[in-house]
Amino acid sequence: MARLASEFADRGTWFFGVWQPDRVRDGDTELAFADAPPDMLAQEPSCWMLAPGAVWHGFPGLEPGYCMLDPIKVTVTTPGMAPSGELTEQGIPAVLLTAYLAEHGIVAEKTANFSILFLFSIGVTKGKWGSLVNALLEFKRDYDANAPLSRAMPALVQGNPSAYGIIGLRDLASRMFTALREAKIPELLQAAYDVEPQALLTPADAYDRLVRGNGAVAGIAGLAGGIAATAIVPYPPGIPLVMPGEALGSESGPILNYLAALQAFDQQFAAFAHDTHGIEIRDGDYLGMRFSEFPAALK
Repeated sequence: MARLASEFADRGTWFFGVWQPDRVRDGDTELAFADAPPDMLAQEPSCWMLAPGAVWHGFPGLEPGYCMLDPIKVTVTTPGMAPSGELTEQGIPAVLLTAYLAEHGIVAEKTANFSILFLFSIGVTKGKWGSLVNALLEFKRDYDANAPLSRAMPALVQGNPSAYGIIGLRDLASRMFTALREAKIPELLQAAYDVEPQALLTPADAYDRLVRGNGAVAGIAGLAGGIAATAIVPYPPGIPLVMPGEALGSESGPILNYLAALQAFDQQFAAFAHDTHGIEIRDGDYLGMRFSEFPAALK
């Protein structure tokens, strides 16, 4: 992957990347990751470390040796987000690539805004990962040619003919990227996780109230000012946004504001709904569980 990306860059065109160090060290010699010997990658943990200050990972304040990548978990990145976290002028939302790959028989583990996680276990042969690389090359070919979705993603068009029947793959990628950028979804995600929700009940107390039938289903506006009856876990990043018993905040607050942005995106692009545990989608609307009444001590 890294070698292909380098070759395409030399030709002045784009390709997918891999979220990993750009370069590694073999003694006193520095190598491009793609040029590192396989034995070195298999035996030298430093090849997989998140080095402090390295641009590729974007995490500030890391200590040396604090953490490393899992070599069997490969994160493929799509164009659209710079290493700084800022969005570029053009991009390809990863959810579109995931859907394209699914139509080619390749199932991703998790999909973020501009990255896709694949698991390479013992049972994954060279033939299987070769199929993934070939599918990525096919996506690039279809994207560059703006191939009609009726040909590039026939199952998507069959299920949503009025939405996608007469547009091309690049057209859809552009519309989805523009929607992400205008809604500022990556920024809203960061803002939502920058706040620490107020814990009004313990998770055990929240569960007890839930199983006793005190929870109520509500849309985003109805969740405002309430207490979460269940955890809400958006993917990305797969970390609870709120735990059971925590305050959901106001409708314009960072938590519900982020969920509202996801809902609007999902309503605009049929068949590309976000994966958010604790949220049910009904007729395009996000529904969550809140407690219908506060504990007496909190009134």
